[in-house]
Amino acid sequence: MKVIYFCDTSAIIKLYHAEIGTDYMESIFDDNQCTIMISELTLVEFDSSVSKKVRTGDISASAKNEAIKNFKMDCQNRFFVNPLDSRIIRSARKIINKYGNKLSIRTLDALQLGSCLAEEQEGLHFVCADSRLNKICKLEGVSTINPETIND
Repeated sequence: MKVIYFCDTSAIIKLYHAEIGTDYMESIFDDNQCTIMISELTLVEFDSSVSKKVRTGDISASAKNEAIKNFKMDCQNRFFVNPLDSRIIRSARKIINKYGNKLSIRTLDALQLGSCLAEEQEGLHFVCADSRLNKICKLEGVSTINPETIND
């Protein structure tokens, strides 16, 4: 069975900025036997994330431009980009209505999970560095990996 990693933005960013979890994400990226999926939403969230890193002084504007260039190339050559559609919007609404009263679930996180749930493939793991979102994934029966806590 082929391993499929559905990576949210908190995991993908680690490929372009060294931080906790980068080594694990690089091991996934370098494994050409696996599939790496991302939501189309990640395209927007990625740009927002690297812009924030410039604002906070974590990276320079030129490093941001380089990260965006590399990410764009990886979207064309390495990642399978799952388009957002009305089915994913409906799934995200269900997630928010199911868990939002008791657990913290942000809109964009619900869209990420909704995009993952739309895949319904064996061997799929949701890779995310957000423990709140991972908790909801587990409640939905989705296998999760947090690259920040994985033991090498």
